Amino acid sequence: MAGYKKRGRRRGPLAALGHALLCAVDALCEGIGAAFAALARALGQGLLALVKGLWWLLVHLLRLLAAPPVWLFRRLTAKNRRARECLKLDGEEFELYFADVLRDNGFRDVQVTQYCGDQGVDILATRNGVRYAIQCKNYRSPAGNAAVQEAYAGCEYYECDEAAVVCPSGFTIPARELADSTGVQLWGGERLSHMMRVSGRRPRHRKNA
Repeated sequence: MAGYKKRGRRRGPLAALGHALLCAVDALCEGIGAAFAALARALGQGLLALVKGLWWLLVHLLRLLAAPPVWLFRRLTAKNRRARECLKLDGEEFELYFADVLRDNGFRDVQVTQYCGDQGVDILATRNGVRYAIQCKNYRSPAGNAAVQEAYAGCEYYECDEAAVVCPSGFTIPARELADSTGVQLWGGERLSHMMRVSGRRPRHRKNA
């Protein structure tokens, strides 16, 4: 028939509402799935990083436990290693060597007292206007109270500003306590090694120089 239009079937309100709900649920499920996927990737990467970190820690721990005792001892005493080289010198050689080290470390008017009388002090030296009276003890074992007492008495005798004792092997606990009460400076293996590094000189017998 002329002028006739076929009309499509219209959805009812309930059908439209159902379709909208299905679309919303579908979108929600897709969002939740994507979120779970991202979370799983993040957890996987974090877990992988944790495993790598634990593996690195385990490997280095095993290396440390497997290290020979001698290697550990050397690592622990590395700061004093240079100072221990001085033990091959006799007392006079050590005094002369340390006098050179003092000059290389900025000390001036360095004088070895064996040529002018000892009085409990082996070396006199000045740095930054401060006059030092230094007692040298090249012992294989820690120096004791006597070295501190000698340095203190020698400092008074030579009218110096500071007293110091240098010993590659360090000092006993009583010597440290006495030094604290008298103000005597103690230069052990670590301080001596540092001064030797600054100097660049290596200890050697004078007769072979």
